[in-house]
Amino acid sequence: MSEGASDNSEDIMGVVVGDRSEGDKDDAILIPDQEVDLENMKGKKFPVFYGSCLMIIGAILFSITSFFFLVSGYIGACPVLWNIIGIFVFSHGLIVYFQPPKIYSLEVVTNGKQFISTLPIRHILVCMTNTICGITGIITMCTIGPYYFWPAGNIIGLVLSILLLLVTCNFALASYSKTSKTINSHILNYSGTNIKENAAKTRELISKQVEIFSNLLPLPSVQSLNNLDKVLKQPRLLTNKPVLVMSILLAMVACIAMFSAQLWDIAISECDEERTCTFNQDPEDTFARTRLHGIVGYRVSDRKIIILVSTPIAFLLCTTLLLLMRGTTVLRMILSGLISLGMGVFFFLYSLNTVQYIILLGTKLSNLSFILKLVSMMPIPLLAALFVALAYSNIIQSMEEKKDDKSSKVKIGLLSISIILSIVYFFLSLASMTTSNLVIMSTVQGHWNTTKEHTWDDECRDNNQVHYDDYGYRYDTTTTSAPESKPDKCYGKALDWLVQDNFTFFSICQLMMTESFLLLSAFVCMNGRSITKKTLFLPGLLLFAAAISSIISFFSGIVQYDLQTNGFSFFIMNSINTLSALVIGFIFVITGGSVFISFIIIVFRIILSILVFSLILITTTFAALLKLATLTCKTPKPCNVVEQPDVATA
Repeated sequence: MSEGASDNSEDIMGVVVGDRSEGDKDDAILIPDQEVDLENMKGKKFPVFYGSCLMIIGAILFSITSFFFLVSGYIGACPVLWNIIGIFVFSHGLIVYFQPPKIYSLEVVTNGKQFISTLPIRHILVCMTNTICGITGIITMCTIGPYYFWPAGNIIGLVLSILLLLVTCNFALASYSKTSKTINSHILNYSGTNIKENAAKTRELISKQVEIFSNLLPLPSVQSLNNLDKVLKQPRLLTNKPVLVMSILLAMVACIAMFSAQLWDIAISECDEERTCTFNQDPEDTFARTRLHGIVGYRVSDRKIIILVSTPIAFLLCTTLLLLMRGTTVLRMILSGLISLGMGVFFFLYSLNTVQYIILLGTKLSNLSFILKLVSMMPIPLLAALFVALAYSNIIQSMEEKKDDKSSKVKIGLLSISIILSIVYFFLSLASMTTSNLVIMSTVQGHWNTTKEHTWDDECRDNNQVHYDDYGYRYDTTTTSAPESKPDKCYGKALDWLVQDNFTFFSICQLMMTESFLLLSAFVCMNGRSITKKTLFLPGLLLFAAAISSIISFFSGIVQYDLQTNGFSFFIMNSINTLSALVIGFIFVITGGSVFISFIIIVFRIILSILVFSLILITTTFAALLKLATLTCKTPKPCNVVEQPDVATA
């Protein structure tokens, strides 16, 4: 039995060798015998030892440089270069230690057809490691360090990174030339028939990708747009229409008050004793700053023209909203929502400026001018919240028809309680915002008394002065005469930017929380029974985020300052407002969490559809190239010319 078995094994080996000698030797996969494995195991000891040494050296270099970063806090070109070298050595040690195969055979079976391809894994890993380290070195060496000159570490690191990329390119080309016979890439030997088959498969792949794209991101069909006119003309019944009308009338009253107060303020403002201020001027030391980096307006004096232009436009648009409420349809509600949303976004952006203007008001103002400035700027957050609530309410109610549902006494009681609480928090948030702005304004006023600092004026300098000549050399001058009296402007103090940033951050966070409360209160009063858990998610999310940011801004900014006036009322009202916003916002976010999940799913679908669309573009380009290849592979068919015998004519 043993002799037969041995003979049989010899025959099998002979067939394999014979096939290899007669067939394609390049495509054969040599299977080493088990007896040779014992000898190969001895040869593997050196790569394991060498790889371990490289890994230890790289880990030591990386650990030392990382410890240097943590201890000294210095980030320079030389430590970063040694850190990259440590990662480079450690990565190559891993490759040497694990000894990945030089050639890896990849077999794929699709529709009963077998595709075999080979990949040079070891060369790919080496090239990837070198490329990543080289690009990282170029980026870090060009960005780390002083911008006005390059130290030696930057130059050496940049040169080594460029050399590493060049060596990697040379290595990749050399390795490709060595393994080109092993890799199964017979694309150049394809005939026209194979190219046609590949083109057909590519078209099938494109059709499947288009189907996946349509499933991920379903678009409305043309047939669904045929009844669009009927849908837009469907009548809608507004919930709590009197509340909507009252909100619009309140916004119109606020616009009239702002416009009148601003005109009055311009009329009584005097920049000098002989003339009044123009539109681009304010009396001296009215505000701590004359310019602010705001979204709407750059100079503080620009508020005059912005208020005088925006309030009449808002008044006219409010009249348009009242007219659109007569015979409400889906189209009218959508138009009302878009108009309200545009005005709400504008007043919200401008409220970020006005809250800074209020806290930067100075003390050199008459009582009438101070009140007029507050009246012209305080209602802007209210307008922003009312218009956004109107837009949100119109959009929500236009999406669903009014259903006649019978509410129980419990639901009616809960609805009444929620409306009462909304009204209470509406006025509480307004009072809290007003108190907060006034207290912060009085506190900031203790840190400045002039808009412009005159320390460097000639009449404000001391006798011991520092000068610079035309060549930039410094010299001191000392006078022995009696000190002269300085004007009052020399003792002025400008507002420190750090103080302004701390109080501005807190005021904007408080403004966001107030507007979120006003939005929620107005939305509850406008919608009434049509409120659902999903519709409360957005106001709750804004309220919760504003409360968190207010807490952070308080403990990281203004907690270190001494609030000069009404500090107790400031803490009480802001604590009640912030804690209420935190709890109510968290409850609404939890109850309407399905909206957030749906939003995440939609975003994920959009991302996947973008990736599929990119694949469609790539596949379409590849199909076009295959089509071009099929056209170039066509050979003209030979023409069969029939030779006719010559006919002799007489």
